Amino acid sequence: MEPTVNASWGTIRKTRSRSWKIIPWLFVLPAIIFTVWLRYYPMMQAMYVSFFQYDVIHPPGKFIGLKNYLFLLNQEAYWDAWMNTLVFTALILIITFIPPIIQALLLSELYKGRKFFSTLFLIPALVPLSVNVILWKWIWHPDYGFANAVLKFLGLQPLQWLNDADLTKFSIIFPGIVGGGVAVLLYLAAIMGVAKEINEAASIDGCTGFRRMLYITLPNIRFLIFIQLIITVIGAFQLLDAPFQFTGGGPAGVSTSMGVFIYNTVQQDLSYGRANAASVLLFIVIAIITIFQVRMNKSQSE
Repeated sequence: MEPTVNASWGTIRKTRSRSWKIIPWLFVLPAIIFTVWLRYYPMMQAMYVSFFQYDVIHPPGKFIGLKNYLFLLNQEAYWDAWMNTLVFTALILIITFIPPIIQALLLSELYKGRKFFSTLFLIPALVPLSVNVILWKWIWHPDYGFANAVLKFLGLQPLQWLNDADLTKFSIIFPGIVGGGVAVLLYLAAIMGVAKEINEAASIDGCTGFRRMLYITLPNIRFLIFIQLIITVIGAFQLLDAPFQFTGGGPAGVSTSMGVFIYNTVQQDLSYGRANAASVLLFIVIAIITIFQVRMNKSQSE
């Protein structure tokens, strides 16, 4: 009887171990299914459609191979959109990526009022983009806007903020400098998480003030800064809402980002194949830049 009992207990244990291995997959499986269905399947469909002259009535239409890609690469408006996107990315990194780091560093030095100022920086992030655009379109208005009122008060000439090709991109991105949003809180949390022993050792060695921020604090939150940098660059290359709502891509296409270009290709030109081809090319460029950033970070860490 004993061998039979031991065999049955062994079978029960194997069954339980298998069930415990399956249970985590049951929790993860819905997320995997929806991710594949709602993320990867549309990406594969976009790549597939990009090789066709899409026909809404008889989808996917006529197969034309790489002609959509060749048409884009020979189109001046496409390269203008890329140039605008690169300028937008540079402005976003300067105006909206660096300030939250500085704000968090300064907040970390406060002993009183830190919670108040943290909340103050967070509140602007709660304002919807559409409301923010309406407010800033009034500020930038050439006739009765607040920005030109300040210039007139200082004895300067008013400017055509959203109608001047040299100022349009700056005027679209500049509102992002008002308040650091969630990024400030993330950086502040990372800074406050730096071990006290490190800061105390730095103080003993005479490394205080801005030197401590530069040589102690920033290196210890470098990983978070790097992650935020990747997210910021990806978001900048996909920029659509702000230029579309501010100027619709104008004047004369100077604010047409790659996102606006793809949107216009679908809505105005009704060319789904070319729009998907542009999306695929954008995806490839973002992937290459992200891989390059990751490798650069690894090489610096080593």
